Amino acid sequence: MTLTNLERMDRVRTGQAPDRVPFVPSVYEHGARLIRRTPGPASRDAGLMAQAALKAYELYQHDIVTVGIDIYNIEPEAFGCRLSEGEHGSIPGVKTHPLADASLPEIEGLPIPQADAANRLGVIEEACRRVYEEIGEEVWVYGCMSGPFSQAVELRGFEQLIMDTLENPPLVHRLLEHTTELSKQQAARLSGAGCGVNLYESWATIPLISPDLFREYVVPYNRQVIDMIADGYSTEPAAVIMGGNINLLVDFFIEVGTSLMAVDYKADFDLIKSRTAGRGIIIRGCVDPKLIERQEWDALQESIDQLARKSRNMNNFVWGCGCVTYDTPPESLLRFKDMCLSAQA
Repeated sequence: MTLTNLERMDRVRTGQAPDRVPFVPSVYEHGARLIRRTPGPASRDAGLMAQAALKAYELYQHDIVTVGIDIYNIEPEAFGCRLSEGEHGSIPGVKTHPLADASLPEIEGLPIPQADAANRLGVIEEACRRVYEEIGEEVWVYGCMSGPFSQAVELRGFEQLIMDTLENPPLVHRLLEHTTELSKQQAARLSGAGCGVNLYESWATIPLISPDLFREYVVPYNRQVIDMIADGYSTEPAAVIMGGNINLLVDFFIEVGTSLMAVDYKADFDLIKSRTAGRGIIIRGCVDPKLIERQEWDALQESIDQLARKSRNMNNFVWGCGCVTYDTPPESLLRFKDMCLSAQA
C-alpha cells in the first residue's frame, strides 16, 4: 500500500514502519535555481520564496518541504546586522556585528524588532502561509529561522561571544534572553501560518563550541521556543537543525525537545537508537551535498550504503543530505533520491 507523504511521516514519527523510507533533502537556495532566480533576490520576496519551495516539491516530491532560502540571516538582519547581497548562487552573509563592542546596559536595552517593511520577518511568514495553503494538506511544511544562540553570535561576533562565556556569563544570558524573545515571536508567526518550525543553530556545532557551552547557552533557550510552539500551536513538532558531530549532544537534543536529529554516516547509531527509542524523534541520515553536486556517484553510494546498514530496522529513519547547493543539477538530486530509495528497497 502506498501512503501519502503525510501518512508516511506520521508513521515515522510514531515509530511505525512506513511504506518506504522518506526522502528529506535540505532544499533552500537550490530552490531559487529551480525558478531561474538567484538566492539573494529570491530571499527577499515572499512570492519567489514560495514559488521556489513549491517548484522543488513538484520536482522532487520530498516528504518534508522547507520554506526558506536565506535561512540563517533574517533574524540577525532584523536586529541590525548588515548583510552582503549574495552573488550568483550564494546567500547573503553577515558583514557586521552591531553589538561587538556593546556593554551590558546596551544589550539589556536592545529592542526586539517587529515584522515590518524594514526587515524580512514578515516575508518568510507570508511565504510559509502561501506554501502551506497550497500543499499543507498533503505534506509536512516547515518554516526556517535562525536559533537564539546563532543570532547572538551574529550580533556579538563568534570570538567575542565565546570570550564572554568565560569572562561575563551574565552578558551572554542577557543577550540570549533578547534573541530568544525574537525567536518566540518569529516562531509564533511561522506557526500561525500553519507550518512547523526548524531552528537552525549552525554556530552551536561541535567542535565550534563544547558540550558544556551547549548545555548552558543553547539547551534552555531553544527549549523555551519549542515549548512555546508545543503549548500554543497544533503544527508539526519543532526541530533544532545543525551539522557537526552530535554524538556528544544526543541527550541535549532530547532535553531540548527536538523532533528531528540530522546525522551523518560517522555518527554512533547504536547510541542514537538506544537514547531516542520511543521518544518520537526522527533521525535524518545526511550525506555530503557536494558529492551530489559533483556527481561523485561511487563516493555517494558508499555513504548511502553505510547509512543503510546502520539504520536497518529503524522505523524513525529518513534519507537526507546537507544543504543542496544552488549549482546542483536537478537531475543529480533526482538520481540521489533513486539511490536512497533503492538502498532499502
